[in-house]
This record gives sequence, structure tokens and C-alpha cells, in this order.
Amino acid sequence: MSVNPSPAAPAAPPTPAAGAPTPSSMSLPGKIPRTTYLLFAIVCVGTSLGSLTQTALNTMAAEVLADLGTDIGWGQWLTTAYIFSMGVAVPLASYLQRKFSVRTLLLGAFSLYLAGSLCDFLALNFPMLIVGRVLEAVATGILMPLVQTIAMTRFPENRHGTAMGIAGIALGFAPNIGPTVGGMLIGAVGWRFLFLVLSAASALLLVATFAIVRGREARQPAARLEVRSLVLAAAGFGGLLAGFTDAANYEPASPFVWVPAAVGAVCLVLFIQRQRRVAHPLMNLGIFAYRTYRVSFVTQLFLYGCFLGMTLIIPLFVIEAGGHTTLEAGLVLLPGALAALVFEPLAGVASDWFGPRRVGLFGAAFLVAGAVPLAFVPASAPLWIAALLQTLRCVGLTTLIPTTTAWGLGELRREGITTDGSASMIMSRQIAAALATAVMVLLIKQCSPAAAPELGYHLALGFSGLLALLVLATVALFIRERETKEDGEEAVAESRRFPESAKEKEPEALAQD
Repeated sequence: MSVNPSPAAPAAPPTPAAGAPTPSSMSLPGKIPRTTYLLFAIVCVGTSLGSLTQTALNTMAAEVLADLGTDIGWGQWLTTAYIFSMGVAVPLASYLQRKFSVRTLLLGAFSLYLAGSLCDFLALNFPMLIVGRVLEAVATGILMPLVQTIAMTRFPENRHGTAMGIAGIALGFAPNIGPTVGGMLIGAVGWRFLFLVLSAASALLLVATFAIVRGREARQPAARLEVRSLVLAAAGFGGLLAGFTDAANYEPASPFVWVPAAVGAVCLVLFIQRQRRVAHPLMNLGIFAYRTYRVSFVTQLFLYGCFLGMTLIIPLFVIEAGGHTTLEAGLVLLPGALAALVFEPLAGVASDWFGPRRVGLFGAAFLVAGAVPLAFVPASAPLWIAALLQTLRCVGLTTLIPTTTAWGLGELRREGITTDGSASMIMSRQIAAALATAVMVLLIKQCSPAAAPELGYHLALGFSGLLALLVLATVALFIRERETKEDGEEAVAESRRFPESAKEKEPEALAQD
């Protein structure tokens, strides 16, 4: 965990945080095996494919459905099926990472992704397209927790921010660039070309995994799957995601909204209760005993609520309210996506040097500076204004994602429960993003009278701005550089409430090279 940097004279260069790498130590050879970097690159690229696919169809859905002869009303299932399938796969990630080696997980995930991409490329009808989306989503649900776990367990503590910043490209840049890629492909070569590229990339990743990633024994080959917990987790997380996602397309009273949401809420409560009782829980909920993780968890709920919804709301605002084309909507998002590509890794390096609080405040300030003014931009304004504000938002978002993630998972890494924290964080922030998006779409639908058609969009963008302000408040009030002794004692005492078998350390395949 990073701490405050030592005071430096005004003319001197900044002193790195205690425990952070110095320029000389960062360049020393032999510290991290070359195979670790290659493995990390493979997992980051694979996760990027899944993140990009999740949002690329936001600007392609109408053309895809028309080409397949499907009514536009079925379009939300392109997103709902993807998110629901991730809701099944992500809670399973903790068990899979205990049971199987990294090599086995990667081969399985890339095989699923290849099969799904080929299915979508060759889709003759809408159900065939959905099957491909489900396979891609399951692969993504396996890879997302894995990339964070590798970043936290294969790299030394003074490189956690840097590693998470690189991993954040897959989690921040890829979904940001997705709508732009979709909009450009539709106007140039058609939607099937996307899945052709994804198929080729998946095949290359499979070959790279065979050639580079070494086989090794998992630490817990006899790990047992708690099937009832998996069913409850899948129904809980998946139900909430499906309900909140459908709320963006149906009235709140529609059974497509409240039935899956209600089932999901009940199942999630039952899941949490069961994890406290069984000898081999699917997910170790002792992660919430640690203050750093709790603060990071809440911060990322607000952060992703402000983040992913904008990949849908801003294109809608530009196209529907502003009367612009799909390509122009994608171009509004492009500078922010490129900024994410730059600032994500830089933020990770900066958090290793200066600590999470300073970098977090920097990112939160940019997030607010971009998100709040967007609520007051008229649809008739030049597109460069929306593009500029969206770029400021992305600088803030991509600074905060790796910083808060590495800070929150740092203590869990020392306790050997990073995988559980990563899986819980990823799934919960997807739910937060789906709920926030549903709220924004509801505001657009219900608050756009004929006399003021832009009002609903401004309220939706204002809601995103409110979430940005909550991120700033959380960072300013609760993120600090060093945890106190009392924080550690509280976490240890709380963790004793969980079964001993829940406190399983990271699989050896993840923890060392």
C-alpha cells in the first residue's frame, strides 16, 4: 500500500512514496520474470476484447437487428443476455482460480470467446447471435477477475498501481472505445467484420497461451464447488443486472423489470447468508472486514454508475436530441477513449509514487469538471464542447479506476483473498452501472415533454454529475495513505466470523512464478 511521499524541497524532484519504487529500482533487471509480463499482456488483451464487445453494439444494434430481420424491440437482449451471463461467470471465478491453473483458465476462456465470436460472425438469425454473445460474456466473466488478481499477486507491492493501471486499459479504455469502433464499422465494412476480427484475435491468443504460458499445478486441486451458492449467486447478481438493464427499455411496473430484480434481491440475500454458514463458501465475504476494501468498493459503485451509462446516454443525446449521425456520436467519445489509453497506466505509476489519496483527488476533480457541466450543454452546442467535457470525464475515470482498485485490493493481497475481492468488486460495479443507466434512461423517457425535449437528457447527465460529486466526496473523506492499527485489528476480528476454510490463500499458480 502506498503512503504519503516524503516532503521535498521546492526545487527538488518529487520524492516517491515510502515503499514505492525508485527510478533505479524500477529499471533493475531480473526483478520480475519476462514470462510474467507476457502472461499479463495476454490476459489484458483478452479482457479488452470482452470489454470492447460489451459496449460496441450500443451504436450497432439497430443495423444488426435490421440485417437479421428482427424487431428493434429485441435489441435490449443483446445487452441483457451479455450482462446476465457475466452475472453467472464472475461469481464462479473465485472457485475456478482455486481449482485450475492460469493456463487452463486462459485456454478455456479464449476457446469460449473464439466459439462465441465465430457464432456471431456466422449468425443467420437473432438466437444464433445471442448464443455467441453468451459465450463471449462467460469468457469475459472469467477473465475480468483474473486480470486484477494477476496484477495484484504476480507483481511486487510497489508495482501494484502500475500493474493495475495497465490492467485498467482493459477495464476502462476498451469499453470507452467500443461505441466508437461500432459506429465506424457500421459505416465502413459492416457489423460482421467486428466479430471476424474478434475471432482472429481469439485464435491468436489461444496460440500465444499454448506457446508462452507454462502449465503448473493449482494449489487447491481438490477445491469443491458449492453448487447451491453458485445458483443463488447467478440468480442474485444476474437477476439484478437483468432487471436494471430492462428498466432502461420497459416501464418500471413491467414484469420484465420488477420480477428479475425482486428475484435477484432475494437470492442475493440468501447467498450472503449462506456464505457465512457453509464450510466451503463460493466467495469469502470476509473481504468486507477490511476498511480499504469497503471504501474502494463504495467508490467504484459510484464511479461505474457515472461511467458505463455514459457510453449509451451521450450517443443518445448527440443522435436523438442533437440530430447528428452515429459516426459523429462515436467521434464525440473518441478523444476521451484515447485519453483513457494514456492516463490509465500513468495513473497507476503515479499512485505508486505519490500514494492513492493525491492521485485520487486529482482524478475526482477532473471527473467532476467533466461530468457536472455536461448537464448544462444544449443539444445545439458544437460537438467539440461535449467531446471536451467527455474527455475530462475520461481522464478522471481512468485515473480513479486503477488507483482505487489497487488501494482496495492491496490489503486483501496480503491476506491471500484477492480473487474474492476482485470478483465481488467487478460484479457489484456492473450492477451499479446497470442501475445508474436505468435511472438515466427513465429520466429521459419520463422528463422530456414536447415543450422541453432536452430536459430529460439534462436530468440524466445531471444524475451522472451527482455520482461524480459522490466519488469526489468519498475520495476526499475516506481515502488515506496508511491504515491505522485499529483498522487492522478490526479486520482480523471481523474475519474470525467466517469459516476457516473460507480463508484460503491465493492459488500458488497465481501467487508466484
